[in-house]
Amino acid sequence: MKLKHFAVFNNLKGSLDWEKLRNDSNEAAYFLPNTKDEYLRMPINEYYSSLAKIIVNEIDNIDIKDIFSIGSGKAQIEYLIKKNSDFNVIVSDYNDSVLRLKQFGIFNDAVVFNVLKDKLPMNENYVIIFPRIDTEFTDKQLTDIFEKCWQIGIKYIFFIPAQLLNYHIFISEIKTIIISLIRREKRVFCGYSRSKSEFIKLWNKYYNLEKEFNVGHGGIFLLKIIDASLKNIKKL
Repeated sequence: MKLKHFAVFNNLKGSLDWEKLRNDSNEAAYFLPNTKDEYLRMPINEYYSSLAKIIVNEIDNIDIKDIFSIGSGKAQIEYLIKKNSDFNVIVSDYNDSVLRLKQFGIFNDAVVFNVLKDKLPMNENYVIIFPRIDTEFTDKQLTDIFEKCWQIGIKYIFFIPAQLLNYHIFISEIKTIIISLIRREKRVFCGYSRSKSEFIKLWNKYYNLEKEFNVGHGGIFLLKIIDASLKNIKKL
């Protein structure tokens, strides 16, 4: 099952613009601070702490210590992983705001990367984190991303849904409608919320659902490649 997802922002009208949100201090939930000190002082949601702990514990049991995060945004989960492990952590985003993270020197690297257009800058020796960006993509785009990861032999993906469709999401969408009416502002279309079964349809040709962890109203899926011997069948 799939549901259209909308939001209301302080200074954003029309279409979703992540670069603008990352640079707008009035959008506290999305703003990426300009200095390292400000970044380190940001309050961190307990939900992110739980997700980071799960990832660190699981990777400790995997013979891979290099992590690449696709669409890291504020990279708070990634920061907690780096802080509480000796893993090599690379963060990325499709706009230049990620270069602020590079200047902070917290991560092993921070790169501008468009997962739909660019060649994947990692190999089978990396674990991929897909952190709450699923709403940004169509079904076909998500399937294409899983295929690209599969083709180069990525064995594990930590897939964190931004909007795992459930009762709470329906309530949230109703609240958004009410806020929109009260503030007399149009809702901004932010993609789709999907059910677990809908996600499985998108990755099941390339990955198995190895483990599932329930955290709050969301959660995290650990995907494992179906057959690593099938990698590189196609040229990217």
